[in-house]
Amino acid sequence: MLLIALGFGTMSLTTNSENVTKASVNNQKAIETENVVVGPTYTAPWLGDCCESPFSAIYRDIANRGYDPNTTSYMMISVGTNTVTYTITN
Repeated sequence: MLLIALGFGTMSLTTNSENVTKASVNNQKAIETENVVVGPTYTAPWLGDCCESPFSAIYRDIANRGYDPNTTSYMMISVGTNTVTYTITN
């Protein structure tokens, strides 16, 4: 059967959407939300090799900008060859 399915392309598996809806409603748990304030976005220089983590580059850049790296929250946006882009969140 697998050879037949491979011969005609991809095989599609379907299920009844009512079963999926019931399962998701029955397994729903309370979700807490928190307001996140997004601050400025920065690009930090990074060595881009195995000797330095991109997080180290962000940590160093945060300190150079006058923030406390131990208490400043941030979100990494992208990692390039020689740069790391991140946003400070509060």
